[in-house]
Amino acid sequence: MSGEESLAQVYREIEAPKLPNLKKAGLIIFIYSLLFTSLVSFFAVMIIPDSTRGKYLENLIGGLAMNLAGPFTLRLAFHAFVVVVGTMILAGAVNTAIVGSNGVLNRVSEDGVLADCSGSRTVNFGTSHRIINMVVAFQILTILLSPGRRHVSRQPVCLRVIWSSPCRASRF
Repeated sequence: MSGEESLAQVYREIEAPKLPNLKKAGLIIFIYSLLFTSLVSFFAVMIIPDSTRGKYLENLIGGLAMNLAGPFTLRLAFHAFVVVVGTMILAGAVNTAIVGSNGVLNRVSEDGVLADCSGSRTVNFGTSHRIINMVVAFQILTILLSPGRRHVSRQPVCLRVIWSSPCRASRF
């Protein structure tokens, strides 16, 4: 879902003809997601012993890294690599959230719902720095208030999906 949503953020940079290229990119993302999700689960059942699999239910890739054959230091280095790659992927998701929130809050500010100063643009870059700083501050606050408790961070995501749904007007 995140990969498909990222296409909405970068569609301006996709070369012409856009529609065939978007279809190709969407198909690649779909196949990758389908294969990666199923293969990680499949390999986790094959490689991680039954007695320790319960420890890695929240982090199957980390469990795979720690249960491969080889010296402990090499397995630990691979686990660190998995953590770095996961951090990079989540950084992309955070960036997408900042861009999306900035767009929505800019439109709300232009409609006059937010204070006039919140949508003011910087002279150097032309960005709405107050809105961006506010979104980043709320993201950091969310991380600090809900460390590791996914149910706390899932609720705003569900609200955002419902709010941005094109059919929401017909639901209310």
